[in-house]
Amino acid sequence: MKAQTLAMLVVATAAAQAQTRDLRFVTEPFPPYTYATDGRAAGPMVDVLQVACARLAWRCDIEVLPWRRALGMAQRGEVEGIFTVVDSPERRQYFHVSPPVIEGRYVLFTRAGSGLVYSGDAHVLAGRTIGAYGPSATALTLEALIDGVPRVRSEIEPDNRTVLRKLAAGRYGEDGAALINEAVAQGFIRDDNLTNLQPAGLVKVFGYSFGLNRQNMDLGAALALGRTLYELCRSGRTAELLKPYGLPPSPCVK
Repeated sequence: MKAQTLAMLVVATAAAQAQTRDLRFVTEPFPPYTYATDGRAAGPMVDVLQVACARLAWRCDIEVLPWRRALGMAQRGEVEGIFTVVDSPERRQYFHVSPPVIEGRYVLFTRAGSGLVYSGDAHVLAGRTIGAYGPSATALTLEALIDGVPRVRSEIEPDNRTVLRKLAAGRYGEDGAALINEAVAQGFIRDDNLTNLQPAGLVKVFGYSFGLNRQNMDLGAALALGRTLYELCRSGRTAELLKPYGLPPSPCVK
């Protein structure tokens, strides 16, 4: 039975890979991973997806939208795909999640001079207010991190820039902190001259992926995309595409 199921999946994947499709993807303004340049989607995740789509003979249109709008459209099946997503039960409920493409790091940040050092024991966060952007994988990670920690409070903000600006201004209190993607934080700290912020510890290493909507994209298409991304990774093409951005590729996953 297992051999028969595997054979059916192989046939479905091959059929999906051979089929020309017109697909619409949505993403968010999320530098350095995704952003709009002259009204067009750009960034490393866009570059990798376009190469994968070309290999699959898919015609992929990508639109940059506010995250809440993009996520709602994707969950309702109004578009075929969305990114960036992090593999989680919440995302798998709606999407076939691809193998990861770019490695990311969730890091706690504090104001300069804070004595907070996080090295794996979440109880050092007791009594603090911690900001994060949501709804997002960052917010889900924060929720899991502080589960069971006494007197800790989360503040979910509409975007990452707001999180860092409020932290820098002391809006989360003297003992406040923020959980944020490290590369995203570095960009905003540089652009907004937030010189009074410092990293306080690595919370999680993860990968950013693409999501294909379960309502209108079958398993064969998801497997075809996954195989193509794996081949791009194994050949070194993904690393080549990411090199100009200074971002590390995720480990190759079948």
